[in-house]
Amino acid sequence: MSFREKSAWISFVTILLVFGAYFWNVARIVGGNVGGHAGFVISISLIGAFILLEIVLHITLMLQSPEEAQAPKDERERLIELKATNVAFQVLMVGALAGVGMMHITRSVWVMGQHVLLAVVVAGLVRSGVQILYFRRGV
Repeated sequence: MSFREKSAWISFVTILLVFGAYFWNVARIVGGNVGGHAGFVISISLIGAFILLEIVLHITLMLQSPEEAQAPKDERERLIELKATNVAFQVLMVGALAGVGMMHITRSVWVMGQHVLLAVVVAGLVRSGVQILYFRRGV
């Protein structure tokens, strides 16, 4: 696996695990199973854990292969990144519009914000997933 494919895997797995737990926590808050303050602390902790995991894992990856990490992206890697970003942008737009549509269902700004955040997270998953798919296919 190339450095950039490993990086995509790191992002995919950390987004899936941390934001899976984050949105499970959001569902518990909306369901009334967790108090607002405790839910807020858990949410902030999970976002901090995501940032820390991404930094530590990517630094570890860079230390394992410093020359590959320093190498500029070749044309294939740039094309993969561009194609993955294009697909993820479409997902983001649909999700953001659905989040805005939530104003007709709920009056809670917080819930609308969570839906927009969900769109961003899903777009991030799609971007990393499409990158992995294209690296595996050899595009």
